[in-house]
Amino acid sequence: MRRRTRLVVASVVVLVATGWAAGGGLLDLRALRGPLVEQLLRLAERYAPPRSQTPPPWATRADPPLATIAVLADTHYDDSGRVAWAKPSRDRLLKVVRYLNDAVKPQAVLLLGDIVAFGSAQQLRRVKAILDAELKAPCHAVAGNHDGADYEAVFGPTNYTVAIGGVRFIAIGIRYGEWDSGWGAYERLGWLAAQLDAHREEPTLVFAHNPIVFPTFANNAAVLQLLDAQPQVLGYLAGHLHVDYDVRLAKAHLGMPMLARPPHSFKVLRIYPDAILIFTHEDLSDAYRQVNIYQRIQFPPGLRPRPR
Repeated sequence: MRRRTRLVVASVVVLVATGWAAGGGLLDLRALRGPLVEQLLRLAERYAPPRSQTPPPWATRADPPLATIAVLADTHYDDSGRVAWAKPSRDRLLKVVRYLNDAVKPQAVLLLGDIVAFGSAQQLRRVKAILDAELKAPCHAVAGNHDGADYEAVFGPTNYTVAIGGVRFIAIGIRYGEWDSGWGAYERLGWLAAQLDAHREEPTLVFAHNPIVFPTFANNAAVLQLLDAQPQVLGYLAGHLHVDYDVRLAKAHLGMPMLARPPHSFKVLRIYPDAILIFTHEDLSDAYRQVNIYQRIQFPPGLRPRPR
């Protein structure tokens, strides 16, 4: 309870400051944006999953998973030469795709937004062409604030559901105002409520670019309240903050690390009959490998995956 209280109080302070600034108070949102983002990052970093030299007993299993899913966030692709840090974008994306194909062998890949760095339709098409040509698993993406107005024309809808390994995944897309701030709102609450009702007997994970456990868009609290009321929803996956965090409240809130910066990390979800095991892979010494971070979401009794 103390952990939840600290998180809520800290988030409210940031949200109030943001709302005051956006509402034309004495503070200027543009001037505050940097400090507010910095505070959010510091708050998220407090919940980084621990590293353990010895895997917990549940992390090693002999039975094969029902499904394996790779989760990538914040690729920030741009091979135009506009900024130096993005120049290796193509090589970096190809490297992780080939590692997924050869070592992870997922049944699906989730791409949690900020696929490109500057909202370029040309860059979006280049990423889509690489994924279509090289990635052996289907890719399910959602838009981020950097992906621009042409996202849906290239990648398709940003609100949809898909079943993988007996788990229902629901993608939700935030509608952004200023793309560089990342501030916006979720405008499809009615659709989300209908999908949750239609799939109320399936264990469910929701994924989006922006977190809801931190105030990163205008109505995050409404989305959080809706999901908290659904017993079949086990967790929420997000990118945006570029921080690997694990917050456990009514649901599991997992933040995905940023693929675009070292160590170019991503997560792998392995669905088993009793739990989802989550592993982190990093590019270390010029090669990807699984590292010593172990996370788990357990299925409650009566809510187990039933693959079709």
